[in-house]
Amino acid sequence: MNGIDRRQFVAGSLAAGTLAASGPAFAADALPKTYAGTTLNVLSRTSPPFDPTIKIGEEFTEATGIKLQVTRIAPSDHYAKLMLDWSSGTNSYDLSLFVYQWKNDLAPYLADLSSLATAVPGAPALDLDDYAPKVLDIYGRHEGKLVGLPILGDVAFLLYNTAAYATKGIEAKAPTSWDEVATRSKALTGDGNYGYALPAGKTPQCYVMWSLLYHAFGGTYVDANGVPDLGGEASVKALKFMAEQLQPSSPPGNLTWDYNEVLNSFSTGKSAHAIMWAGGLAALADPAKSQVAGKFAAASPPSGALLGGTSIGVNGKAKNPEAARLYVAWMTSKAIAKRNAENGLSPARLSLLDDPDLVKKYPHYPAVRAAFTGETFGYIPVKEAEQILLMVADEANAACAKTKTPEKAAADLQAKATQFMRRRGYIK
Repeated sequence: MNGIDRRQFVAGSLAAGTLAASGPAFAADALPKTYAGTTLNVLSRTSPPFDPTIKIGEEFTEATGIKLQVTRIAPSDHYAKLMLDWSSGTNSYDLSLFVYQWKNDLAPYLADLSSLATAVPGAPALDLDDYAPKVLDIYGRHEGKLVGLPILGDVAFLLYNTAAYATKGIEAKAPTSWDEVATRSKALTGDGNYGYALPAGKTPQCYVMWSLLYHAFGGTYVDANGVPDLGGEASVKALKFMAEQLQPSSPPGNLTWDYNEVLNSFSTGKSAHAIMWAGGLAALADPAKSQVAGKFAAASPPSGALLGGTSIGVNGKAKNPEAARLYVAWMTSKAIAKRNAENGLSPARLSLLDDPDLVKKYPHYPAVRAAFTGETFGYIPVKEAEQILLMVADEANAACAKTKTPEKAAADLQAKATQFMRRRGYIK
């Protein structure tokens, strides 16, 4: 992916505090009122990109009579809360957002949406051919079933503050290597400012950072026998780079950071570099929400495009399964996805990533589309991947906090991951 010039990035950007005025192509009065009076309990996230879905959900309620009870939770707590609720049989939530690395774990509890169009008369068309096949497969398919629909399409970008660059005489071009990122970060640290917003907490964004570096240093996640390879040279280098090259250029308190803290640190100009998902770029380009609007640029990380993203799925034991399916079909439909995109929710639909009006407002969309249809890499491809990734975050946190050497942290990570997978019966 090519870098995105800051003037291109903010061209046409508008404040995203209210829903865009364009009306939905799918008329609200076409939605069935069959399920009026029911309530859907939705588990969502506190991340700013999902703000538009809350406001627009009011229109769904008005049109259908279905009340939405939305619980928003921090990304770092989402997996544990959702898995506990569904695996225990409590089933407090009829539907939930989820990220693709949880798909294998959640699949036993997720309803198959393949027959949604016939099961729920009057539901908007799913238009599945509007997604890149790879994206739909990764985000939503499991063993022949459609267990989720993409709601947020994402890849990771490296952000750099061009205004901060100018103060140090650094040319406003994207770093071409992680060593260059580290060198620039050190030069930009001082006088209350920092070079890099490193998420070093025991959190998902920490394992995102490790995954990028692990891939850059030649890591392959698992060996030929499917055994995790997380303690070797690539892992040691990744942990060492985080602890010794990026941590010294990061703000105090970052040993507890996740996504929201990184977004805040970069948006306030406190940190000059950050890894950020496409879903967060709209807020950064909005002058009403960001102090760096017009003062930063985005490019593919030196290690390549890490695929992220979020799906929405229905609990197979939802109290109101048809109403839940109707909501999912409506929220991910082309018309509503476009309105959410106009207000900052990065789309997964190819037609929206090509939409001239949206591209004018969000010039990074072609880069997202290119990643979706080109070569990307993802997280470790094993069952219960989230459990393994949280072990990564624990050990990376220890290395950055200097409670373990990178070598010790990598060795402990390998031992924990291998023991976990053996105990679960995934390896012998």
